[in-house]
Amino acid sequence: MQTIKRYFSLIMLLLCSVPCFSQEQERSWEELRDQYEFPSWYTEARFGIWVHWGAQTEPLKGGGWYARHMYMQDVGREQWGDAAYEYHCKTYGHPSEIGYKDVLNEWKAEKLDTDALVKYFKSLGAKYFVALANHHDHFDNFNSTYHPWNSVNVGPKRDIIKEFEVSCKKFDIPYGVSSHDDRFLSWWLPAFGADTSGVYQGKPYDGHMTIEDGKGKWWEGLNPADLYGLPPGQRTPEYIESVKQNWVLRHT
Repeated sequence: MQTIKRYFSLIMLLLCSVPCFSQEQERSWEELRDQYEFPSWYTEARFGIWVHWGAQTEPLKGGGWYARHMYMQDVGREQWGDAAYEYHCKTYGHPSEIGYKDVLNEWKAEKLDTDALVKYFKSLGAKYFVALANHHDHFDNFNSTYHPWNSVNVGPKRDIIKEFEVSCKKFDIPYGVSSHDDRFLSWWLPAFGADTSGVYQGKPYDGHMTIEDGKGKWWEGLNPADLYGLPPGQRTPEYIESVKQNWVLRHT
């Protein structure tokens, strides 16, 4: 997914650089870097606040990488959130039946008050504010035109990024978003595994589910493959290219 990371860097350069280049002009990364200038308001700000908050905070245990670790009986050296699998089985059910897609729907964000938060952050002296647009879990916290797994369709049924944007304009504070979606295909690989021991040994996790499996369920019409990606054996070069293009569309 290194190409996607480069796409993201390019987008940020085109948004923030002076001067802007037309689409017909080709510039090397070195040329783009040489032309880049940090906005004066940013260099003078010194202090800003970033809220790394989303559906990964719905479970009480498991950490920020809950979505990945809930599919791992043994997280190995990835100790951040090593209780996710056990917690998920006890709280929601086994990941072969109830997966992270279902955790997303449990997240309601009912206590979110963006006005109150932004007002408080500004009172602390913050000169800018950044919100989490999407995490490694490939879930958009906004009304995404190009991705059905988003906070308006699932869970809160709210455009969280838009709400933060409106509040930042209200309290006159520069606003940005962060994206962590560049490696979701590799990050999600555990969702295509299975328990290596116990009563569910060998039973595939819900990463293998298809849109047909959702008939009669809350997620009817949604395709798990749009959230987790296709199973690794089905990822053709054409599919990988479509993922990259989708990433660009969602971020521009």
